[in-house]
Amino acid sequence: MTTAAEYPAGAPCWMELSVPDLGRARAFYGGLFGWAFDGLPYALARLGSRRVAGISRHWGTGTDPAEPAVWTVFLATGDLDSTLSAVAKAGGHRCEPRQDIGDLGAMALARDPTGAEFGLWEAGTLSGCETSGPGTPGWSEVASSDIQATSAFLTRVFGCEPERVAGFDSVTLYSGGTAVLGVYGGEGHVDRGRAAWRTYFTVRSADAAAEYAAGAGGSVVRP
Repeated sequence: MTTAAEYPAGAPCWMELSVPDLGRARAFYGGLFGWAFDGLPYALARLGSRRVAGISRHWGTGTDPAEPAVWTVFLATGDLDSTLSAVAKAGGHRCEPRQDIGDLGAMALARDPTGAEFGLWEAGTLSGCETSGPGTPGWSEVASSDIQATSAFLTRVFGCEPERVAGFDSVTLYSGGTAVLGVYGGEGHVDRGRAAWRTYFTVRSADAAAEYAAGAGGSVVRP
């Protein structure tokens, strides 16, 4: 494993899971990815000393315990307030206001014009996932019923350069020459009719990871 470099604007830098049962989530992902955890009620997942992701119980006293677990993808920004302004000008919406997380950084939640919700992260002492390799996020993409609208929004907000993938209903977005995320046609993959983000985690064996997930109480959605 290696320490991740600084994240360019628009790059997925941090993943956060909200769950109804924190204990079950820690046991599942600890076995699947080899994560260790510290802190409550917000648990930082680590590989060795490196911070990888966050897991917490659903927030709010009125939260339905049956509400499904949700991963949130946070995109990097060097200036959170300016990015929130750009989100609004590009037709998106701020879901929650800026929140400063001690010296770690600052966050906010937003929604693009097609309905996809995502996080924004302005780094302090935590720039994002601190390592790469097995057990870490490897790629993120958003399923959208309108890839042109989604790509245009992300390009305007973060200054990304879009490139259509030949032969596929998909666009790769680049930041500073580096591929940072994907947008693909979400027919059959959107969340309740809205665009939705998906993150892929790096593993040594996809087959072994899928087998473990099924045996540990999860399920294989797509083989």
